[in-house]
Order: sequence, then structure tokens, then C-alpha cells
Amino acid sequence: MEFQTSVAVGEDVSPRYLRRRFDAICLAMGAGEPRDLPVPGRGLENVHFAMEYLAQQNRLNAGDELPPSERRIDAKDKIVAVIGGGDTGSDCIGTARRQGAREIHQFEILPKPPECDNPETPWPLWPKILRTSSSQEEGCNRRWSVLTKRLSGVGVRVSELHGCDVLWEKNRDDWRMKEVPGSEFSMKVDLVLLAMGFTHVRHAGMVEQLGLELDSRGNVTVGEDFQTSQPGVFAAGDAARGASLVVHAIRAGRDAAAAIDRWLRNQRP
Repeated sequence: MEFQTSVAVGEDVSPRYLRRRFDAICLAMGAGEPRDLPVPGRGLENVHFAMEYLAQQNRLNAGDELPPSERRIDAKDKIVAVIGGGDTGSDCIGTARRQGAREIHQFEILPKPPECDNPETPWPLWPKILRTSSSQEEGCNRRWSVLTKRLSGVGVRVSELHGCDVLWEKNRDDWRMKEVPGSEFSMKVDLVLLAMGFTHVRHAGMVEQLGLELDSRGNVTVGEDFQTSQPGVFAAGDAARGASLVVHAIRAGRDAAAAIDRWLRNQRP
């Protein structure tokens, strides 16, 4: 019985090879599927997922050259719109600032949170309060309760963002969004970065090739022992839970390791 914590870079990682070489496999790939923006004009050029933009810049910082088929995403002298108010959006702001963006605007669809205590998230819940990152302090125009309705362009390139303000009203146990009449606006943009969070683990590749069952939200289905629908294949963290806090992933990783250890011991001849 062979134990290995990870597969080395460059090794064959096909499911058939892994199943043949290892007794147990644990998928901890995170929720890497970005949430898209289903509006007219989404397919225009210079509209990118945040991770496309950030990962490319990381490769350039490391001295890698882009392949001829990959176009450079550069914010220099551009008006940049970052859609999404979380940490990924903040990273986009900092990167665009360092690339020399002319203007940076950040839009969040949710209301502006309170600056101090929030009665809706008492301890020990994670407090939903206003936070300002170092990237945002470097300079950007932040707006809350903004809905992006469509994008338009000149030719195939994006050139304008059209949105409106929204109100959030509580209806029994949930919240409903309502557009504010007369609040529609348009603004010039040269680059739009989608940083609206992540939905579930990427299905293409390992998940599909292993034939794993998924729940209604697209996460890998696991039992109490973290085992998937395929015996000997386990999943933990965001791959099984969906996008969440890192503390949940750490706890799930530890519990999954213990469960895998118990399973391996029971499989021993």
C-alpha cells in the first residue's frame, strides 16, 4: 500500500493511472468555476474572468512568456470596471493600478455593509462589515447596490457598461432585489473584470473522467466518510462544499485525512 501526499508536476495524472497506482485518491481542487455574468455583450473582447487576468499577470511576474495564442490582458491607460466587491476584485484593483490603469471602478451588487458592528451577523458568525483593502486604498471608485444590465461595444471590443441601482427588500426569510426607477447609467469602459465569486469545482477533467456524482449545486457528492460515489475516491474542502471560508477547508482536510486513514486500514489484507 503506497502513501503519497501529492502528485509531482509533470507526472501522468490521468484517472486510470492514479487508480492503478494509488489505493486512495482525495480531490481537494477547490471551487474553481467562476460565476459568470449572463448579460448582453458578455462575449465582447476585453471582458475577462478575474482569474484569467490575475493568473496571467502572475506568470508574467515569474518571467514566463505567454504563448502566441494567448492575448495579453493589460490595464495600462484603460478605464477598468471590476464587477464584484470581494478579495478577488480587490486583487484586480491592485494589479490594474500597477499596470497603470487610468480609472478603476468597482461595482458590488449587494448593499454597502456597516462600518462597525452588524446585528445580522453576531458572534460567532463571520462579521459582514465594511472592509477596505490596501489595493482599494491605492485608489478606485467603489459603488454598492449596482446591477450590471448589459455591455456594449464598438466592433467586437467592449466600450460601455450599462447598469442601475438596486434596492434589497426582505421578504419573509429571504431578500429580493428591485431595480430603482430612473437610476440607469452608462459609463465608458475599456476593460471589464468579472470577480463575482466561484460556484463549484470544475467538472471538466478529473471529476468527469472519474464519473463522480454531483449534488444540485454542482459540488462533488460525498458521504460522512468523505468518500465519493466511486470507492477509494474522496473529496474535501470547496470541491465538496462549494466556495466557502478557508477555515472550513482546513477542518474538512483534517477530517478527510482521518477518514481516508480509517478506510485504508480496513482495506489492508
